[in-house]
Amino acid sequence: MSEGIREFSQWIKSIGLEHTLPRNLSQLKSITSLDLSRKKLTHLPESIGALQNLSILKISGNRLKALPKSLSTLKNLRNFQCENNLLEELPEDFGNLHSLVILNLNGNQLTSLPQSFYDLTNLTRLTLAVNRLSHLDIAFKHLKKLLHVSLDTNYFAALPEVFDAMKSLYYLDLSFNKLQSLPESLGAIEELETLILEGNLLRNLPSLESHDMLVKLNLNSNHLTNIDFDLSSLEDLQILSLENNQLKTLPCSLCSLTKLTSLNVSANCLEGLPECIGNLENLYELDVEDNELCTLPSSIEKLTKLKNLFIANNHNLRKPNLPSLEYCDVE
Repeated sequence: MSEGIREFSQWIKSIGLEHTLPRNLSQLKSITSLDLSRKKLTHLPESIGALQNLSILKISGNRLKALPKSLSTLKNLRNFQCENNLLEELPEDFGNLHSLVILNLNGNQLTSLPQSFYDLTNLTRLTLAVNRLSHLDIAFKHLKKLLHVSLDTNYFAALPEVFDAMKSLYYLDLSFNKLQSLPESLGAIEELETLILEGNLLRNLPSLESHDMLVKLNLNSNHLTNIDFDLSSLEDLQILSLENNQLKTLPCSLCSLTKLTSLNVSANCLEGLPECIGNLENLYELDVEDNELCTLPSSIEKLTKLKNLFIANNHNLRKPNLPSLEYCDVE
């Protein structure tokens, strides 16, 4: 029996968690899933590398500042959940985990990624939100199988041109960074359905017209003064949020988005809405609070599915005559 298995078994007993694992050492060696989440752990022993059959490892919600080097030898590991710890760095050989498909490192204190990280070419789901990352290497482009990426709440001021080959990426969250512009390669993502860019410093957008499968687009809290691409090409869009920008007008192409169910343009500088807004036949919620509106377009009465309407803090707007309305924040 491997000495490492014995050492790991003894460590588990020393922290009072022996009830969570098989007592028989041969069975312990064969386990494929280990959940040590929220156990107040401050370290993991190097002996964890003896669990060579592990496919799923969950160690979220602990107090780990580092990971053992032996973790990188778990060649069968496919799902690694390590959010809400205190990690400042990853082992240099972390990229040896070639079987990894799902990786969750949210809520740590990572300032950089080892170069080997970009060898994790089987990843489909990557979440690195709420860290201290400011640089992404161009080698990120090798992660071509990614479907879901969350890089929000970091310190990225720019991103390299890495998205060209990510044809199947459907979810991308870049919110709450310091992005002043977006890489042109973003336009190459053919199957993108959700794009979240809230809380950046964006003044201009690259063309998003190629994203005709986009369902949700969040551009809240940027520095946008206009929408300078053809919105009508986003024909599947259902949720559009432009809250807290510096928009003075909305393009008429907005009215072509007939699948739109939610539109939020609150806290801008809008002096009017497109007269054709009544064409948004599936609109369920409309938020135009905190603008400079004196009137609403007459066509708003065509919005027969509108349930929630927010129009407060404009210039004496009145609740429109819409039988479908269930809530309006003014009378």
